[in-house]
Amino acid sequence: MEEDTEYIKLPVEERCVHKVWKARVHGYEEATKLFRQTSDEKSPEFNKFLGLIKKFVIDSNAVAQEKGLEATLAYVENAAVASRTVGEVISGIVNKCIAAPKTKTKDLSLQIILMYIEIEKQDIVMEELIKGLDHKTPKNVAACVNAITSALREFGEKVIGLKPLLKKCPSILEHKDNTVREEGKALMVEIFRWIGAALRPQLSNLKPVQVTELEAEFEKMKGARATPQRYLRSQQAKQAEEEAVEDRDDADGVTMDSKHVKASAAIPRVRGRKRTRSLDGGDGSGDEAGPDVDPLDLMDPVDILSKLPKNFYDKLEEKKWQERKEAMDGLEKLLTESPKLETGDYGDLVRALKKLITKDSNVVVVGVGCKCLAMLVNGLKKKFHPYAGATLPACLEKFKEKKQNVVTPLRDAVDAIYVCTTLEAILEDVLAALENKNPQVKGETVAFLGRCFTKCTPLILNKKLLKTYVTALLKTLNEPDPTVRENSMVAIGTAMKVVGEKAIMPFLEDVNDANKMTKIKEYCDKAVLCVKQPKPQKERPTTAPSKAPAAKGGSNAPKVVKTGGAAKAIKGGGGAVNSATMTRKPAASGGGAKPKPSSGASKSSSSSKLGPSGGRVSSEKDLNDEEVEERAGELLPSNMVADLTDANWKTRLAAMEQLKPIITDIEDAPGTAQVLIRILNKKPGFKDNNFQVLKLRLESVKVICEKCKITR
Repeated sequence: MEEDTEYIKLPVEERCVHKVWKARVHGYEEATKLFRQTSDEKSPEFNKFLGLIKKFVIDSNAVAQEKGLEATLAYVENAAVASRTVGEVISGIVNKCIAAPKTKTKDLSLQIILMYIEIEKQDIVMEELIKGLDHKTPKNVAACVNAITSALREFGEKVIGLKPLLKKCPSILEHKDNTVREEGKALMVEIFRWIGAALRPQLSNLKPVQVTELEAEFEKMKGARATPQRYLRSQQAKQAEEEAVEDRDDADGVTMDSKHVKASAAIPRVRGRKRTRSLDGGDGSGDEAGPDVDPLDLMDPVDILSKLPKNFYDKLEEKKWQERKEAMDGLEKLLTESPKLETGDYGDLVRALKKLITKDSNVVVVGVGCKCLAMLVNGLKKKFHPYAGATLPACLEKFKEKKQNVVTPLRDAVDAIYVCTTLEAILEDVLAALENKNPQVKGETVAFLGRCFTKCTPLILNKKLLKTYVTALLKTLNEPDPTVRENSMVAIGTAMKVVGEKAIMPFLEDVNDANKMTKIKEYCDKAVLCVKQPKPQKERPTTAPSKAPAAKGGSNAPKVVKTGGAAKAIKGGGGAVNSATMTRKPAASGGGAKPKPSSGASKSSSSSKLGPSGGRVSSEKDLNDEEVEERAGELLPSNMVADLTDANWKTRLAAMEQLKPIITDIEDAPGTAQVLIRILNKKPGFKDNNFQVLKLRLESVKVICEKCKITR
């Protein structure tokens, strides 16, 4: 009997790899207790098990395996080094645990998978689960699909990358095993719950029967809002800090700097179980939908330039319009099959399309050319920016053509071009088109401008641009052509919706016709803006009240209270609040003692921190990453943030050239400087290895510092 329990004398880590399964069970149980009781996540105790954890999950004994999974879960929850074990552990789970007969084993496997995602190893977890989709055993495949669905339901599409997953969905839905197919349908429904209509282009490779079944399931999900049920560790910490700040604000009306919250209030460690509160501060129950997912983000780019026939450009010069149309039909087919285009030199193709649109005498060929241009711009998105300046004026000029097979794709083309440029960049081209003698050109240009306004925020449509555009629209408002007048009222009404009636009315003083003004306001009410408008700034106190309660015990020693990153010395008894001298003391020469500043120096130091009116330099809360992204979406055109961090330096350069004029005309508002500088510093940021891009980044920071209020 003593021999049977001799293993108890062994260290825990040795028991966990003992040849006797009962010894391993005992070792796993002790390890679980150890992991849960060790308060320091960087304790050396965890390192002892670093190479052993992978063996816990593949134990050959079912009872021991279950205990090993419990120990593994405790390890992943509590050990800082657990992230180094993810690949081997998840691989073992996929092969040995995820489809086990015992329910508890399967449940523990899923919990470990989700916990690895919570500690921000989602990429490796998904990689191993996707490998599991090719497992030879159908029940393992079904279990992997179920785990992916659960992960997506818990963490959402921003954490769980969908692009590699969508490539495997057709094979899952066509699997020979019915359970796998059913799990595949559940996964597709969950994906639709997160990205909505953006999923539909991915259904083109499925059988009609499968599409019909999925569409029926999608219909049931209409109006449902997907919100994460769990958050990554980094997100949990931010949310806990925000909640602590909010709780403290509610208690005493003082806004604390987030970095001081930890020192002033105990922040519980959040495990991220079922939560309804969203990261942006909402409660997760509102009707407002999350940000739309671009279907192109889920696709791989295609290089169509290499697929063009060798005689493509020659055929565009043929005298027979049928030959030219045949070449354009081939291009249209290529673009239809390749909605997302690879970066490349499209200069020759753009020039050929521009020439065809402006000079070809056959309206059928021109119509196909306009359609191809629109698809090309949509496929390149921001990467079309270098060609926007040359193509927009040509398209606006071509609006003189009245045939709908030309006008309709032209509208699509100019709308797509605007997305890759800015309201200021198109100013000269639009003003020139508004001076055109052809009323058709004027009417379509004004309508185009109105559609551009729907994509603007007040910061984009700033006072300078508003004045210029409205002045031009007031001229077209009095044109003889009724369509031009009507479109002008629509455009002005849309601009009013963007900036507000108060901001635009000074420029409408010359509108004496009451009917026109009434119509403008009607169109303002009807206008639907395509971008999220900034919320009105909420005034919140940034410092403690000036009157502090008297210190207890009659002590005259000053008490330092850190609030919002600034220190206040509160004298006991009197309740007077003075600025603390927080300036760094210069080092004494020769290694002597540091000189103590005189009272005069202290006074000077304090006064240097005061604003022109004698008030303290204002401070503001550090925005978290989600808030920065949200504010950036209000300040900047769509996709610009992504372009600033693009791996291709040419894309970054184009984005910086586009950003600089926006910053120059931007109006200061609380948090604007912080958002812009943090966006500029996103990787590669100020370590950009291209000197042209880096120069523009630094110049932009200079402009921000000159135009915007810089806070602590």
